Formats: sequence, structure tokens, C-alpha cells
Amino acid sequence: MWDCHCHLTQVEDLPAHLESARRQGIHGWLSCASDRDSWLRQQEILRIPGVLVAQGLHPWFADQGCQGLEAFLSEAVAIGECGLDFYRAREPESREKQKEILRQQLELARRFRKPVVLHCVRAHQALLQEMEAFPEVRCMIHGFLGSTADAQGWLRRGDFLSLGPHALSRVDLMRHLPLDRVLIETDAPSRGASLLDLCPVLQAWQQVQPLQPELFQSNLFRFLG
Repeated sequence: MWDCHCHLTQVEDLPAHLESARRQGIHGWLSCASDRDSWLRQQEILRIPGVLVAQGLHPWFADQGCQGLEAFLSEAVAIGECGLDFYRAREPESREKQKEILRQQLELARRFRKPVVLHCVRAHQALLQEMEAFPEVRCMIHGFLGSTADAQGWLRRGDFLSLGPHALSRVDLMRHLPLDRVLIETDAPSRGASLLDLCPVLQAWQQVQPLQPELFQSNLFRFLG
């Protein structure tokens, strides 16, 4: 299995946690950056077998600016985690700053022909509107918890939706999302998640739709192009 979105640079005692995950059949991880300090740490974990990295600036850290990000993209398979979070950004000025930083990263994605890992909280319509200017940029909406109507907006673009531990009860999504456009993740260690939490996510899917774990790996590499 592949964990399609996590933050390995934030996991304490990483070798031990990766070994525990491997014993459970998890053998690959897409580790996403969050702030500027994480870009260099992401480069350092690339030597670990099974680890791929995405480099980007999370909307929570939009004020840091993404100058210099380009220098970290040569070994990155995607740009991210970036996006919009209108729960955190309540004021118009803060939301505009997030949009500005997102557009800069989408321009890099277009120039370097890399897919994008998107964070989206209470901002589906705004984010879809931003993506209209970048129709060629392929996206993964990580930690998707939106409605089926929200999902359709992304699916029409040809994008991928990734569900994690906080979507275990979303049978409505698991039953109706097309299996060629779904991914699974832990987002570990965010919100107390563990790298081992990928197993119950897979089990939840298998209770709703018969599928093989290899499905998600195949979808991930289609997303990465």
C-alpha cells in the first residue's frame, strides 16, 4: 500500500515508524512539505526507500512567501501541500494572500509540468475558480471531506480525491466516487494520526466496495504522471 499524503519530516523516530508500517504492508509514502523550513528536511528523506516528496507552501504559512521554492523542485514529484483554508483565513486580506501564494505555486506547476497536492477547507468553490486558469494542472484534493456535489466539481476536472482517517464514516463518498480517481492517506502526524492508520482506511473502503490495495498505488502513479 501507498500512503498518498503524509508529513514524514514531522514524524518523531521516523525509522521505527516506517518499519512498523512496512510490517503492515505499507511500503510507500508521498511526504508533503508545509512551511519553508520543511523544504530542506524533505530533501534529506529522499534517500529512504519508498519515499517520494512534494515541495510547497501550506496556506497556513502563506505569509512566509514561496520565494526560492523553485530550487527544491528538481527531485520533487509534485508541488504541495498548497491550497486555500478559509476556516483559518477569515478576513478578505488573509484570503487574498492565500490566493496569491497558491497562484505562484500553480504557475510553477504549469512551468515544471508537475501535479499539485491541494489543501481545501471551506473553499471548494473558490479553489475551483482559481483552478480555471490552470486547466492543464492535475490535482489531488487531500483529506477530502466535502459533499458529493463538491466531489463532482473536481472529478469533472479529471482530478483525484484522497480520503484519510477522518473520512472513515463517509460511506456516501466511498460508495459513489469512481474507483479510478480515489486515493488513501493518513496525513500523519497531523491531528494525531499515525502511519499505521492507513490500514483502517483501506478496510473501510473494502467494506463498501470490493477492491485490491494495489488500486490506490496505481491511481497515485497516474496522478503523478
